[in-house]
Amino acid sequence: MKQWTDVLGILKVQGELLDFDYLWQWAEMLGVANDLYQAFTEAGLYDF
Repeated sequence: MKQWTDVLGILKVQGELLDFDYLWQWAEMLGVANDLYQAFTEAGLYDF
């Protein structure tokens, strides 16, 4: 659970500075796109 809160903290701090296309590309290749979607949503970056 600590890692998840770390991920959310990074997303919240870095926010719009992140390369979302790059992150989505790798998330899809690694099979973690659903997790990335959840992290973005919980961090308040995307409201799909």
